[in-house]
Amino acid sequence: MGFGILLIGYFVTFAFTLSEYYFFADIIGICIMLYAFIKLDQYNRYFSLAAICGTAYLILCSVNAVSLMWELYSPTGTIDMIVDIGKQISACGMHIFIFLGTRGIAGNAESDKLVKNTDRNFVMTMVYYVFSVLVLVISPFIDSVVQYISAGVFFYWIVCIVLNIALLYKCFGIICPADEDENEIKRSRFAIVNKINDKFEEIEQNKQKTREESIRLAREEAAKRAEKLKSKKKKHVHNHKKKK
Repeated sequence: MGFGILLIGYFVTFAFTLSEYYFFADIIGICIMLYAFIKLDQYNRYFSLAAICGTAYLILCSVNAVSLMWELYSPTGTIDMIVDIGKQISACGMHIFIFLGTRGIAGNAESDKLVKNTDRNFVMTMVYYVFSVLVLVISPFIDSVVQYISAGVFFYWIVCIVLNIALLYKCFGIICPADEDENEIKRSRFAIVNKINDKFEEIEQNKQKTREESIRLAREEAAKRAEKLKSKKKKHVHNHKKKK
């Protein structure tokens, strides 16, 4: 459907970028997310708007990456702050449409719990972006105080990321297209994973066959004993009549 791909892309884009080392995770992750938006767009149109915000985020991340390699602008200057604010705003817009699209799909699937979780994550994530942009704007003026606020915002963002990843994982596990069989095992893109799943499925089928065979034999044995008992009763009745 697309939530599995979105889950991977979201994790790479936001969880990996918490590291102090930069290795283009945001650019790689957002490209994966854009592909997921294209797939999810057929189920809810909000994901096309998420793709637009995601494209803007990708451009700004690319500008930031190029500047880190060739120093197009100072990492502590005004341009850097503008790029960072632009990244936060575009990421915020992307989250808004992800939540709206997810809420719409969850509502159509009649999953009230997913809808409530989406609403909760929406509010929490928006609170983060408000404080994040506020910190970026006031940091040049009261840098000493902002350091403590930034630490709190950073840890709050980790909580938001964990909750958002959990939400996408639940969507991947619970929601499926109307024309897809819910009981059908989803095939992986990796052959080794499919082989392992097939092996476990084969073992489970063999167990089921063994159980069914045991039940059949037990029923046959019970039927034989019942027949013998019935025959003994008939003999007993017949002998009793003869004695009379």
